[in-house]
Amino acid sequence: MESLDSLLQTSLKDGVVPSLALLAKRRDGSCVLSKYLGGSLPSWPNQCTVDSQTVFTLASCTKLPTTVAALQLVEKQLISLDTDVSSIIPVLGRQKVLAGWNPDGSPILNKRRNPITLRHLLTHSSGAGYDFSNTDLEKFHCSRNILTSNGSAIDERFDLPLLFEPGEGWEYGCGIDWAGKVVQQLSGTSLESYLRQNVWEPLGATSFTFWPKCQDKEGRHLASLTVKSETTGRLKELPDGLGLNIGVTDCFGGQGGYSNAADYTELLFSLLANDKRLLQAETVDMMFEGQLSKKSKEVLQAVTKDPSWAIGDFYPGEVYDWGLGGLLIEQLESCDALCARGPRTLVWSGAANLFWFIDRKGLCGLFATQVLPSYDPDIEKLIAAFQEFVYKTGDS
Repeated sequence: MESLDSLLQTSLKDGVVPSLALLAKRRDGSCVLSKYLGGSLPSWPNQCTVDSQTVFTLASCTKLPTTVAALQLVEKQLISLDTDVSSIIPVLGRQKVLAGWNPDGSPILNKRRNPITLRHLLTHSSGAGYDFSNTDLEKFHCSRNILTSNGSAIDERFDLPLLFEPGEGWEYGCGIDWAGKVVQQLSGTSLESYLRQNVWEPLGATSFTFWPKCQDKEGRHLASLTVKSETTGRLKELPDGLGLNIGVTDCFGGQGGYSNAADYTELLFSLLANDKRLLQAETVDMMFEGQLSKKSKEVLQAVTKDPSWAIGDFYPGEVYDWGLGGLLIEQLESCDALCARGPRTLVWSGAANLFWFIDRKGLCGLFATQVLPSYDPDIEKLIAAFQEFVYKTGDS
């Protein structure tokens, strides 16, 4: 433990991270690691002492609870994974496929052939991308003299052409934001209310929200979000955070959530233990199965060759698919991985360098900090050290 402790303390002292929450559990519920580090420093004087009540900006870690909510509706037979959602979300249903560009710079838009299913939305295989991370969607905005999508509702912000026929490619994007809209439409309530009542309350968790305040009546604090300077390498506090929900009227189920680390880890543990508090055992089993078509899986596997494609540690020899809730480490073709995570492990992350994993061998964990930009190499080393410690300690 000394080596991990030393690494974490040095990272705080050197300003690599402003705050840390590291939690891990075994399948039997026993604790492998529970550590909170960080507090007020000259660089971010508004940072409260980090503890179990500190609320973190989840960003894309929001996708997991939203996926669980959608799967609950599947269990209730309100929708199936292969239902065409066009009638439920007409704005999404009328979107065309961006096929290229005319010589004058105008987009070539083709009528969609394939249905857009809930499975496509949950696995980033619908063709719905994020405009901030896709150059074609940025170009599409420019062709309409719009800098970026900034609508207050999902229908406005993500009313963009598809990047490929649903089921025939893979692009990390806003599919789960749309899936959250499906949950709202079918449940007749806001995603905030649905998640609170059906995902978080069964876990005894109370901190999750799309609408945080710096300090609420129960004394919970929002961890300071920081950004690393490209010139000095120093962290600077962002008073407004990511601003994901400023001026927003919808709950963005793919990116807009906030939670403390303990509550989020309880979600990971429930899925690891398959304890039926949230989903039937068969549904949880399905989350750890590959969901992509052959074409989509080939694209995903190619994307993962870029070492900076996602937050976390990824190794040669790991074969990937997309499960229901996160990236699926489907199998290991070699033993090149530095940590001992096994096949059928789900992992994913959040933009401020958060990372979680659920390994069906019997371990789950969350690494939470609040630093932009994503893919920070110094933080990647911390994530790798965190996982290495969890597997070494948790398996013993």
